[in-house]
Amino acid sequence: MKTIDRWIWRLVDVVLLIAICGMIGLIALQVISRQLGSSVPWTEELSRFLFIWTIWFGVAASFRTGQHPAVTLFTDLVTQPAARRIIDLIPALAAAVLFVIVAYYGWQLLAQQIRFGESSPILRVGMWLATLPLVLGSGLAVLGAIIHGLQGGDYTHAMKERQK
Repeated sequence: MKTIDRWIWRLVDVVLLIAICGMIGLIALQVISRQLGSSVPWTEELSRFLFIWTIWFGVAASFRTGQHPAVTLFTDLVTQPAARRIIDLIPALAAAVLFVIVAYYGWQLLAQQIRFGESSPILRVGMWLATLPLVLGSGLAVLGAIIHGLQGGDYTHAMKERQK
């Protein structure tokens, strides 16, 4: 199971790296082309798609490693390990419920976009390519939140596991 978990998160990291490098290259191309007097219109749309992939996969990665914003007022007051583990599960479960809902409605939107054949204005690719990361990222965020919650919400433990 740890091997599957490790491969999933490495794949997420690779997607993030490709998307970020792609955005940098596309935006640089757009700036250079504008300076030369001939804008390349498809670079804006493609960089926007890559940005959406970066956002949703970044959300998933942040929940996996516990780097998401959190209010720790109550968890910091609890000193007993058993009670702390229970309290650490509450935000993980709340995040999981939220992202299950987001994934569900994202899936419905994705199906609608495919059914109606919606396409982007410039690249003429399916708009479902902009919705797919919402569904995948939400599903991965559910997985990441649950894993992080089961590990006791300990950020250092999550990072050690990820580096293995």
